[in-house]
Amino acid sequence: MFEKTIKSKRIYKGRMIGMRDDTVQMATGRISHREICEHPGAVAVVAITDKKEVVLIRQFRKPAEKVLYEIPAGLFEKGEAYKAAAKRELREETGFVSKKIKHLTSIYTTPGYSTELLHIFLATGLELTEQSYEEDEHIEVEVVPIKKAAKMIIDKKIVDGKTIVGILMANKILTPTYISPLLRGRKRGGGK
Repeated sequence: MFEKTIKSKRIYKGRMIGMRDDTVQMATGRISHREICEHPGAVAVVAITDKKEVVLIRQFRKPAEKVLYEIPAGLFEKGEAYKAAAKRELREETGFVSKKIKHLTSIYTTPGYSTELLHIFLATGLELTEQSYEEDEHIEVEVVPIKKAAKMIIDKKIVDGKTIVGILMANKILTPTYISPLLRGRKRGGGK
């Protein structure tokens, strides 16, 4: 199943992402093309308060053309460790600092066309300080019970992939019996 890269053509290089067109030889011998978005990778943080609330952010996302609920996330700076980046992004976007942070998982966000590997962390022992997000961002913080956040996923109020993965993993760790009844009560076929 492995595809051998025969040649790679740079299409675009921006401040955050790049685009390339790879000519590949498939295992069958057939030649094909793969358009690839080059992404440096990122971190995301499921921040949980002592009251089992999850810290969400709301911001307008131009590609989706709507305001989305998300967990804090962002790129790591050159030479920065993943855990340090997660702590920094949490503080910048929400104003919370964490006494304890641990790696939950790493996921490819869209492996069909992107190289982005996202490292998701669980942060606890939170203390509120001050937000310091970037000038080109507008972020609102909302703290909700983790059970409510899990229901927001079921109700399609949270549709961001990293946020769904992070909340469901944290929910399973913190309240292992909650989400299963919600999923069992849903009709098959994606209906309400």
